Amino acid sequence: MSSPRALCKTKLTVTISGDVASEIDKIARKKKSPRSQVIEGMLRDGLLESKKRAIEKDIQAYYLFLTEKEKEEDSQWAKVAEESAKRTWND
Repeated sequence: MSSPRALCKTKLTVTISGDVASEIDKIARKKKSPRSQVIEGMLRDGLLESKKRAIEKDIQAYYLFLTEKEKEEDSQWAKVAEESAKRTWND
């Protein structure tokens, strides 16, 4: 369920270059959607992508700083998971 804040809209005024505005207008016409809806979708996609990159960066940092003992333990857990998956899929 969406939060009450997500349901209400906030009006913003932004300044963008003409070529970007033209591209947004083309997309809006093609989708037969309001310009603001197209921009909101693009912003949502960009925010989601930004969050994904941050998570990937955190995961990469985690694995870069594992000790040798932690790397070996991770490898053993991966083998256990692989064998478990094979048994599950082959049933």
